Amino acid sequence: MLSLLMAGAVACAPACSVFADTVPVPAAVFDGARGELDARIPRVDQAAVRVDGRLDEAQWRQAAVLTGFTQSAPAEGTPARERTEVLVFYTPRELFIGVRAHASDPSSVRSTLAERDQITADDHVRILLDTFHDRRRAFAIFVNPLGIQQDGTFADGRGFTYSPDFVFDSRGRLTGEGYEVEIRIPLRSLKFPAGGAQTWGMNVIRVIPSAGAEESWAPRSRNQPAELASSGVLSGIQDLRPGRLVEVNPTFTARREGLTDEDGFRREPAEPDVGVNLKYGITSELTLDATINPDFSTVEADADQITVNERFALSLSEKRPFFLEGADLFSTPETLVYTRSIVAPAAGARVTGKVGALNLAWLGAVDDAPRENPARYAPEAERAWFGIGRLRRDVGAGSTVGLLATSRVVGGAFNHVAAADARFRFGRAYMLGGQLGGSWTRSWRPDGAGTDLSGEAGGFVPVALHDRAAHIAQVYLDRTARRWGYLIALRDVPADFVTETGFVRRTGFTSVSGGNRVSWYGAPGALVEELDFVQGWDLLYTGRDFWRGGGGEEGELRLDLSAELRGNHEIEIGVGRGFYTLDPADYAGYSLPDGDGGVHTGDALVGPDARMGGLNGASIGVESSYYKWMDVGFEASYGATPIFAEGTRGREWSLEAEVALRPTAALRVDASLRRVLLFRDRDGSRYSRALVPRLRAEYQITRAIAVRALAQYAVEEVDVLRTPDGREYLADGEPFRVRRGNRPSWDAPQLNPLRLDLLLSWRPTPGTAAFLGYGREVTDDEAFRFDGLAPRTDGLFLKLSYLFRN
Repeated sequence: MLSLLMAGAVACAPACSVFADTVPVPAAVFDGARGELDARIPRVDQAAVRVDGRLDEAQWRQAAVLTGFTQSAPAEGTPARERTEVLVFYTPRELFIGVRAHASDPSSVRSTLAERDQITADDHVRILLDTFHDRRRAFAIFVNPLGIQQDGTFADGRGFTYSPDFVFDSRGRLTGEGYEVEIRIPLRSLKFPAGGAQTWGMNVIRVIPSAGAEESWAPRSRNQPAELASSGVLSGIQDLRPGRLVEVNPTFTARREGLTDEDGFRREPAEPDVGVNLKYGITSELTLDATINPDFSTVEADADQITVNERFALSLSEKRPFFLEGADLFSTPETLVYTRSIVAPAAGARVTGKVGALNLAWLGAVDDAPRENPARYAPEAERAWFGIGRLRRDVGAGSTVGLLATSRVVGGAFNHVAAADARFRFGRAYMLGGQLGGSWTRSWRPDGAGTDLSGEAGGFVPVALHDRAAHIAQVYLDRTARRWGYLIALRDVPADFVTETGFVRRTGFTSVSGGNRVSWYGAPGALVEELDFVQGWDLLYTGRDFWRGGGGEEGELRLDLSAELRGNHEIEIGVGRGFYTLDPADYAGYSLPDGDGGVHTGDALVGPDARMGGLNGASIGVESSYYKWMDVGFEASYGATPIFAEGTRGREWSLEAEVALRPTAALRVDASLRRVLLFRDRDGSRYSRALVPRLRAEYQITRAIAVRALAQYAVEEVDVLRTPDGREYLADGEPFRVRRGNRPSWDAPQLNPLRLDLLLSWRPTPGTAAFLGYGREVTDDEAFRFDGLAPRTDGLFLKLSYLFRN
């Protein structure tokens, strides 16, 4: 009998072996709530998976299963409201992730056929992939229930940046139990260490808007401010063969623009143009990007900003694709890299990546803008050459040290900046950081001994190059924990500091600021889920007064109370009190005849009341996402403020309101209104009125095809400048205004522009797109009359691009 059994076993061996190879290996389950956060994921040599939102291929039955989610908001540490399963496996070239998101009420799931990077109001899953396992920076992959994508990076201490677009496939579908999502990420789309076995950090966060909840596989805690330090890991990753990344992205653009000049409205000839963007994977860690004759146009104009009582320039967010990927690597405590300073690039190149513990980034560009608009006093119009280099090294657990160097050269003029920065995390909740740098600037200035001339015939001025240098410094200490946090910071920016590659809004000051936060959390299901009490203050010294023991020139103390309520509601109220000291020299150029043949100047009139105290203010804001199809929010504020242009005391009322409508899965309508009224405190007369309504509607015909319409009307009315006792200031013998940094005469029309944009877009994948757009701006001589609208500009725009990828 034994011999028969042995013979049978030998005879069966080949067949049984074949059968065993065809049976999927049972899936390993990793329960995050039980601390099972080291997920060894299976490798599949080949995966014939069709990404369609159905996890029905055999490979999904072999995948590692991540489950046991816990809630991080609103009730931290409690069991998840809904059951979520995440399936993960990989091949030598791809990473596959599947999600089964169960919902006790499937009708509550919010999903829209949104455009890319616009899904945060939907139910969605966030996947953080820390491929270098440094717990400092991660790829961020978001998908909603229909598989619509949002992506970017997450950096410790800086949060999410949604600007870069990565190539990956995703599809999703609603089910009777919730939704399923299927994702395929080519490894060429990621950066990761070269070499053998690898361990990647990973966390998966499920966002449930109907409950205002976030639930994660690896438990998250507000007592651990380093988000990625709480992540789990994917282990067992080895023998990756992603292949060399090569992308060629040619672009074709054509535009025809119209404008109004002294001869009336006319249209320029069509302007076709071609360019190409290149991407090359030097290694799996480093990427080279280059662009020749790039199209750096954007398909939607910046929202208008109200500037009737602004003293300093306002920054605008970068939207041009070439500058977006790796932008967070150039980030430092001071904004010394502001890529919108590169206005009209003719060519550019960039290297980004990480080698061991060293992050590196380099950007070079040639800018044609100074050829058309040379700097004041520049004797010749020449190109600007930009060079920006950044090194940042990981130190210990969560700390970094870095160096930054920037340069902008235009002919004989230049601006060089060098800076070192550091950030040290200690005691889990504490961070000490800062930056120290300097600028060296050579620029053209009028000089009677100069041998170069600037200007036009009949108005030449002798000029020469002059040098100046200054430092910039910042230091801060931050504590971030669940119930209590604080921040204290010191900034020092002398007047001679200049950055022509960055954005430092103000120079010539030293500031000390700080704040405290105390938080209270309600029990699960309570009406009040969270209360935050925040106290903040700042004190600013001009010139070098801080270091000489002088007094502060301006400051503010503010108290804010915010409450998050059950049902996705938030209320915030605040009060503040401040003071401000005017500089009479700013008004020395204003004049006022005294009637006896003499003239008073503004500095003498403003000087007696230069220090304004008791600048009290209050605000209230409300936001709500209670309804599946609508988000609303508004903020109203009142406060005493200086009227900076004329040096008088004023009272400002402001209102901002927004509503986002999603009546169908394909239609989105966003409307906003901003209104600011500024009155003189002396007699109640109105100094300015600003009103900016904006309407944006988009219909997503298919996942790739959309049509968009945008309308914006901007009213900015400013009175002529008046003295503290109500008389009119004069310039060249006439009253005048200050509007958007200019000084139009008292009788110049205050035009109110109305802008209309239409866009048809096709964007199946990042890099492949077609845009056809038309924009027109007309002016209204009197606000909201809409009578005799005069055209100012218009333009027809076509852009075609295609991404060739190996």
